[in-house]
Amino acid sequence: MTRNNTIVALIILVIFGFSLWTILPIDSSRLGREGLRLGLDLVGGVNLVYQADFSENATSADKGDAMDRAVVTIQKRIDKYGVTEPIIQQLGEDRIMVQLPGFTDIEAAKGLVEQTGFLEFREAEIDDQGKPVYFSDYVAQDQLHFIDTGETANRIFALPSSGTSGEPRTIAILSQSGATMTLIDAVGNTVDNVTSLSQYGGAISWVIARGDSGVPLTGELLESAEPVLSQEIAAKPEVSLKWNAEGSIIFDQIAKRLYSPGSSYEPQYLLGIFLDNGLLSAPRINSPQFGGSAVITGNFTVDEADELANLLNSGSLPMPLKKPPLFQEKISATLGANFIHLSWIAGLIGVLLVMGFMIAYYRLPGLVASIALVIYSTVLLAIFKLWPVTLSLAGLGGFIVSIGIAVDANVLIFERMKEEFRMGRSMGAAIEAGFNRAWSAIRDSNITTFIACIILYWLGSTAMASAAVQGFAITLFIGAVISMFTAITVTRTFLRLFIGRGMADKPWLYTVGGGKK
Repeated sequence: MTRNNTIVALIILVIFGFSLWTILPIDSSRLGREGLRLGLDLVGGVNLVYQADFSENATSADKGDAMDRAVVTIQKRIDKYGVTEPIIQQLGEDRIMVQLPGFTDIEAAKGLVEQTGFLEFREAEIDDQGKPVYFSDYVAQDQLHFIDTGETANRIFALPSSGTSGEPRTIAILSQSGATMTLIDAVGNTVDNVTSLSQYGGAISWVIARGDSGVPLTGELLESAEPVLSQEIAAKPEVSLKWNAEGSIIFDQIAKRLYSPGSSYEPQYLLGIFLDNGLLSAPRINSPQFGGSAVITGNFTVDEADELANLLNSGSLPMPLKKPPLFQEKISATLGANFIHLSWIAGLIGVLLVMGFMIAYYRLPGLVASIALVIYSTVLLAIFKLWPVTLSLAGLGGFIVSIGIAVDANVLIFERMKEEFRMGRSMGAAIEAGFNRAWSAIRDSNITTFIACIILYWLGSTAMASAAVQGFAITLFIGAVISMFTAITVTRTFLRLFIGRGMADKPWLYTVGGGKK
């Protein structure tokens, strides 16, 4: 028992050390090494709740698929503008919540969500020698002169890496208004110093892919995109495309022009797929004719193929959103820092008061419970950061409440220990009996807390549509789970260590008044 208990104690200390490293240094305005994810009521921003406008004959499956695509589309659209840690999630069957921390203009936020995304297909720009044009070629030119003066559309400079995840690959956009040429970065800001982008010299210049008649290939011509598995022995995820009648003709014309059999991997043989000027994929054309359908292959995971198919189907939202939003609110950030600071102080005071009471009333077990409470608070904050959990003011309130709840189990255990000790049991036997006989009460009380948290979260995600209620439920639920671990495992392990150090023959360390005579 002693050897196993020592191993458990070492594991607990390793968990505590890792959690402490995760959250330190503490900054009262950020709460952690890189800061916790904070809600709108703490950092300010815009909160919107939209309701989807489905047709009367839409099935539950149709609604579920459309909502998934809408969430992905809005997420990608907002990511393009560099909004820090936005929250876009489905509420119930037909609602979407959009929270944009740090956003100051509610009308701009609504326009960003409600706009129609634009899906288009582009090809690598070729110079007069048949070679691809790179961003470095433009940087080398005085005032960024065009290389192909016959191309009048905007260029998009993007890296043709494969896959749908990772860093944004659109580096800059070159636009022309009359004789003036402007370089714009991926989020719409004018770039005055092009040398700051020189590390992206390998980014390809993409121009609009057009059919023989000059008609551009856009998402309006794409009938569907579906994730499928290849027909090879080792089936791999890929994305199947199907064009409408006009799209089939234009795509085959472009494929015939770009196809080059037997050549090495060259950028000019790539077709870039862009959504809202962001590069989604850059497949190579491997056939001069497709007859209305094509397949995008690559080193996709199942999730990546599904995401790419959703994005290709999402040139615009799959269903309209009712306007105005069901709920819209602009939240000021002026009180956010004060709220965080005061919450941090309140939590610290709460921990110290609880620890003082436990040590004064239960002595050595109270000290052990206080150590477990420190471990509990540290592990819980680390979980909030690593998950990550978005902490609103209500969420911080749930964390503070959980501090008091965290010692409830210890109170039950210690009172039972005192009873067993007064009945004549040895200190070691009293400790074991206290934990074993208090367990059923601890289990039942925490189950009721879990049920309450589940109900609160359900109400917050459906009827009430309140992120604050959800945040309180989540933090309290996680806190209750961790408190069971610290109360049962941590406190018991450390008490066993003290018993093993010759402190079992000092009853005054364990009880206030009474005790074994």
